[in-house]
Amino acid sequence: MREKYKDYTRLQRLLATGFFVSGIIPIVIVALGSLYNFRQLSINDIEVTARQVAEHRNDAINTFLQYQVNFLSTLMNLYQPDQLRQQENLNRLFLAANRGDKGGDIVDLQLIGTNGRQMAYIGPYQDKIEGKDYQDAPWFKETLARGAHVSDVFSGFRDYPHFVIALTDPRKTFVLRATINSGIFNSLLHSAQIGPGGDAFILNSSGEFQTPSLQKAASLNETERGLLQRHSGAVLATDQEYLYVGKWLNGNMWLLVVKTKITDSMGSYFEYRSRIAFSVLAIAALFLVISYGISRFIVGRIRQADQEQIALDQQMAHIEKMANIGRLAAGIAHEINNPLQLIQMQAGWIDELLQEENPQQVVNLEEYRKSVGKIRQHVSRAGTITHRLLGFSKKITAEYDVQINALLQETISFLESEANANNITFDLRLDEELPTLRTDGAQVQQVLLNLLENALDAVGPEGKIEVVTSRGAREISVQVADNGQGISPDVLEKIWDPFFTTKEAGKGTGLGLSICSDIVHRLGGTIMVENRPQGGAAFTIRLPLR
Repeated sequence: MREKYKDYTRLQRLLATGFFVSGIIPIVIVALGSLYNFRQLSINDIEVTARQVAEHRNDAINTFLQYQVNFLSTLMNLYQPDQLRQQENLNRLFLAANRGDKGGDIVDLQLIGTNGRQMAYIGPYQDKIEGKDYQDAPWFKETLARGAHVSDVFSGFRDYPHFVIALTDPRKTFVLRATINSGIFNSLLHSAQIGPGGDAFILNSSGEFQTPSLQKAASLNETERGLLQRHSGAVLATDQEYLYVGKWLNGNMWLLVVKTKITDSMGSYFEYRSRIAFSVLAIAALFLVISYGISRFIVGRIRQADQEQIALDQQMAHIEKMANIGRLAAGIAHEINNPLQLIQMQAGWIDELLQEENPQQVVNLEEYRKSVGKIRQHVSRAGTITHRLLGFSKKITAEYDVQINALLQETISFLESEANANNITFDLRLDEELPTLRTDGAQVQQVLLNLLENALDAVGPEGKIEVVTSRGAREISVQVADNGQGISPDVLEKIWDPFFTTKEAGKGTGLGLSICSDIVHRLGGTIMVENRPQGGAAFTIRLPLR
C-alpha cells in the first residue's frame, strides 16, 4: 500500500511537471522574443540618436573652423601687408575679433614673413615666441604650399595645447596666423555626450587626441582604432558595452568619435524587461497552481478508480467465495440429510417397537422412550440446520421475492451463538405487514450480516442491538442500531471509504461498509449512518418497492 501511495505521488509530480512545462515554455518563448525585439528597437534608437549627434557636431565644428578661416581671409583682403605690420592696427583687429558672439575664439594673432620670421604679434605669449623662426615648421610650409592650413592640436612654444589656422596672401608675401582658443573649441563637443557614461572626442589620422576625452580616457581601444580607417559618412561600430559613431571632418584630417554606453540609453528596455519578468513569474506561479490542481484531480480520479476496482475485485472474490460456500453447503446438506432421514426412520421404528413391548418385561422402557425422543428431537434440529444451508445456497445468485423480516431472522440465527456467548441481546421490532421485495436476497443478506457483525463488535459484552423494520410509501426501511460508544465525527467522514477501518490490524480490511454501500446503491436504495441521542450508532437501509 505504501508503494502504491508512492506511485501516486510520483505520477502527480510527473503530471504537474508536464502540465507546468508545456504551459510555461510557450510563454517564456514569447517573452524572450518580445524582449529581443524590444532590445533591437532600443539599440536602433541609440544608433539613430548617436548618428544624428555625430552629424550635428560635425557640421558645428566644420562651421566653426570655416568661420575662422573666412575671418582671417577677410582681414587679409581688407588690409595691406604694410598696414598689418603696424602693431597698432593689429591690436585693433585683435580686439575686434574677440568681441561679439564669437568673442574669445582667437588667443593671439601673428604676422610672419615668408622667411619664417615674425613681423608683428598681438597676444599673451609675446615673451615666449619672440625671435622664433617658423621657416621649418610643418604648418608654415603647408600654408605656403596650399594657401591655408588648420593644424593638429600641439603644445609648441606656448607649452599649452592649441591649434592654429594660418593663411597666406595670393602673392605669398606673408602668413597671417591665429591661435584658436582650445577651451571654446572643446566645448563644442560637450553637447555630443549621450548619457552619463558617454564620451565624445576628436582624433587626428594618427589616433592622437585633438580634444580631451570627456571620460578622461588616455588611450584608444581596439574598436576606436578600427574607426581610423578612411571612410565616407558616419560609420557605426559596437562592442559588448559601447556603441561608436565615427565621422571624418576638417577635410578628412580629424575624426570625430561619439561613444555611447548602451546601458545608459536603455532605461525603457530595462523597465520593460522587469515588467516582462514579473509577468512571467506571475503566470508561472498561476500555471504551477493550476498544474498542481489538475494533476491532483487526475491522480485522485485514478486513485479512486483503482480503489473502486480493488473493492470490486474484493467484492467479486467475496461473491465467488460465497458461491463456493453455497455449493459446499448444498453438498454437505444433501450428504447429511440422507443419514438424518435414515436415523429418523430408525428412531421411529424403534419407537413403534417399544410401543409393542410389555412394560413389565422391559425394565428401562421409559428411559428408552426418552432417548428415542431426544434422538428424534436432535435429528429434527439438524434437519433445520441443513434446510437453512440449502436455502442459503439457493440465494447466492438468484433474484427472487424476499421477505425482509424472514431474511433478518435467518441472518440473526447465524449470529445467535456469538451473541449468547457475550450476553448480547437482540431487540427485534419488525413490521409484520411488510410486503415482499423482488431483489437479490443474497446481496441484501450480505449487507445485513455485515451490519449486524459490526454492531456486535461495537456493543461488546452485555450489549444490546435493536433491529427495526418499517414501510414507507415507496420503500422498505431496515435500521440496525447499537448502544455502543457511537462514531466520532472524523470517522463519520471516511466511514464509506474503501480500506478505511478502525479495527485493530488483522481484524478488518476496511472494505465491509464500502461494499455494503456499493451493494445498496446498485439495488437502487440508500444507506446512511448517524449517532443516536441516547448513545450508539444507527445504520439505516432503504430499499425501493418494485
